[in-house]
Amino acid sequence: MTIDTSRAAQRYDAVRRKGRAGSRASLPAGPDELRKAPLFADVDEATLSRLSADARIESLQDGDTLFHQGAGVTDVSFVMSGYVKLMRMAPSGRQTLIGIRSDGEMIGEAPAGGDEIHAVSAEAVGAAKALKLPAPRFARQIKESPSLCAAVLRDSKERIARLVGEIESLKSQNADQRLAHFLLALCPPDEDRCRFRLPYDKRLIAARLGVKQETLSRAFAKLRVHGVRTETRNVHVESVAHLAEQCGRPGARARLAFQAS
Repeated sequence: MTIDTSRAAQRYDAVRRKGRAGSRASLPAGPDELRKAPLFADVDEATLSRLSADARIESLQDGDTLFHQGAGVTDVSFVMSGYVKLMRMAPSGRQTLIGIRSDGEMIGEAPAGGDEIHAVSAEAVGAAKALKLPAPRFARQIKESPSLCAAVLRDSKERIARLVGEIESLKSQNADQRLAHFLLALCPPDEDRCRFRLPYDKRLIAARLGVKQETLSRAFAKLRVHGVRTETRNVHVESVAHLAEQCGRPGARARLAFQAS
């Protein structure tokens, strides 16, 4: 989903965020903090200890930028809380939402060596915290630590699997089905009737699902007859099982192709 952004607005945002960057709160991070990211779940303690040297957790406000498209990769970042969106800017100035990261996910890609650049920009959605590790140290440890190398390979395979599922959804499902998948992923486990709050605003959800905002509004309206009611960002689902049927997956409760994150 593309978003028009004027160059004047881009310059204003850049100045505003640059002013914020110097005031971000940052704290050192040890092996225990790294272990909270799923990628490090099976990495050995010695490697975690080396990775945590100079590691830090940075507090972000809504709209704060972690890195810009085309900039050199200096850090490897993970979302520790909140959400971070990945955007790609075309030469025309149009932005495309590439993805949204949360729940300990890596932001961007793992560096294989030096002189790499970011293919996308990363920006906080609401308040968030990011774990940042020096990229040169991370790249060196990938080569020296079998457990970290295996973890990065596994993470890459999982990313590819999610991307394949998302592409399939974009090509084979209509807007109503994509929205049903997205909402199903947000439903609490073991509950058939539930309430929850959307993780971010509907404009961003529309971009996440690859539809226009008016199309998303129509999709929400169509789901009312299936027991899904919304009030601003609050959602009430009368029957999760019935919602799953709208996805073409009766009884499905697992996180599907369009995850909330």
